[in-house]
Amino acid sequence: MNQPIRYETPTPNPYPDPVRVDAIHKGVAFRVLGVETQPDADTEWTGIESHTGRLVVVMVGDNHRYSCDPEDVTELERAEFCGECGQIGCTHDGLDRGAE
Repeated sequence: MNQPIRYETPTPNPYPDPVRVDAIHKGVAFRVLGVETQPDADTEWTGIESHTGRLVVVMVGDNHRYSCDPEDVTELERAEFCGECGQIGCTHDGLDRGAE
């Protein structure tokens, strides 16, 4: 069984809003969970893991973790995606997208 991708969430989270990750799927919104970490030689003793420089994301409406490069992330406006299914362009979540 694969181990889940490990991560640490910085405070404050630099990506509080959903994002698009073109390297994974261009048509779905993702939420950034945090910065990917991995154990190093001292983790057993220190409890501290090293940052890999990558981000850990999940699709809106899902919980499967993906790892991506920060340069592949583009912030989204709330009206650009469906809050239920996460699809970019879908409008079935009931959000009022009328002219402002």
